[in-house]
Amino acid sequence: MSKYPVILAGAGIGGRDNITLALYKALARADVIVYDRLMDPTILDFAPHAEKIYVGKAAEKHTMAQEDIQALLENYYRAGKRAIRLKGGDPYVFGRGGEEAFYLSERSIPFRVISGITSGVAVPAMAGIPVTQRNVATSVSFITGHRAKGENDFSPYAAVPGTLVFYMGLGNSQKIAKDLLAGEKDPKTPFAVLKASDDGEITSFYSSLEKVAASGLPEHITSPGLIVVGDVVDLHEDLMPLNHLPLSGRKIILTGEDQHAMADDLRDAGAHVFLRPMIETEAVNQVQFEKDLADFSYDALVFTSKNAVDFFFDAFLQSRDIRDLAGTSIYVVGEKTARALARYGLRADGHPDIYDGRHLSEFLKSRVDASHRIYYPHAQGSDPYLEDTLRKIARTTDRVIYSSVAPANIRPLPEAYDAVAFLSPSAVKNFIAAYGLSSMPACAFAIGETTKRSLVKAGVKKENIVTGEKATQESLCDAVIEKLSRREADL
Repeated sequence: MSKYPVILAGAGIGGRDNITLALYKALARADVIVYDRLMDPTILDFAPHAEKIYVGKAAEKHTMAQEDIQALLENYYRAGKRAIRLKGGDPYVFGRGGEEAFYLSERSIPFRVISGITSGVAVPAMAGIPVTQRNVATSVSFITGHRAKGENDFSPYAAVPGTLVFYMGLGNSQKIAKDLLAGEKDPKTPFAVLKASDDGEITSFYSSLEKVAASGLPEHITSPGLIVVGDVVDLHEDLMPLNHLPLSGRKIILTGEDQHAMADDLRDAGAHVFLRPMIETEAVNQVQFEKDLADFSYDALVFTSKNAVDFFFDAFLQSRDIRDLAGTSIYVVGEKTARALARYGLRADGHPDIYDGRHLSEFLKSRVDASHRIYYPHAQGSDPYLEDTLRKIARTTDRVIYSSVAPANIRPLPEAYDAVAFLSPSAVKNFIAAYGLSSMPACAFAIGETTKRSLVKAGVKKENIVTGEKATQESLCDAVIEKLSRREADL
């Protein structure tokens, strides 16, 4: 049996976009991932087929002892599995990666290290603080603010030039400040506490050594977080990233399954984006669906979503050849669904100018008639208007092949945000069920009229709902940028 090296990897800090290409490739091939808590959980989506084992540690609360984690890595190696030990930040910067590397080396187990972006550099940068800056700080020191054993004494670091970055030091923040003063550090030296969420949101507290030494930190500042001490802290106002873009300072929640492209466009406009998918999909009616595919001889296929395309073809291609659809017309609801179809090497025969089921119904009336057999695979709970129309104009088999369900893990919302964008009625329903109607901000964005109607039905005022010109994510993104940048004072 082949033996693969154990990978000790860093997931970086501040969201899934901050992982390395090397880690992305390794995740795609992994059999098992043993992962920690201080990382964006959506990184695991890059390893859809791997077993995931959570071993995160918090103060006084360890899911699994370090010795057991190391033994786990050995067991998976000896079983011939591609194993990744995934940590937040960098595995060799206060991540105990060195201990795991020693354990493996002592047993002649090969390992590979994939470095990650460490919080001591990334988090200050996201807050507008360069840890080194010519004429301000020509060096940076990474220091643990919490020792495993013995008395902490931070006074020697007062003589160290440049920027001091303390990891895991919030519980000792006042002592750190007092010790640095005892070591004759300038009392006016800027002192910052920085916290980064999984979404890359930064919260900051700014003070000075003498003030923290005298009063400590406010009660609301809790671990985890970084302490940055040095003159570079005073640069944060001038160097805050994305300060001069249309959506600078805006916080926007996206609720769709796959909205990374839209998220990137909003970030390019300066927004802080929080991905909170409100839908997960699962196959249903599989026995009947397989029977349909075994004797598939329809004149037309009708798709109203990307998910319908994927569920249909994933099943179809397990038992049939794509050439079996020769002579079958394929109609879709809009451009996104057409792009999903194109990934299977097929071009749609058409779609309406307005991307919803009702306009697709009108579009099909001139293209199919009673002589045609139509197959319409769709989601449970789809708008019945299209189904009813198809049954009237042609011999139609409508089949529910997947359902949309609420996500199993509901992540908390940020404390304040400007808008929420919805791609479907199911996302609206699940968002309100998870967070309550009171969580809806002053502005809600809906991808189309069907989703808008569901918001109104849920109790959102019509005047607080914005839609794009077309029912596409691209158009919705344009609407968000126009609304939140042009009418800033209204929100």
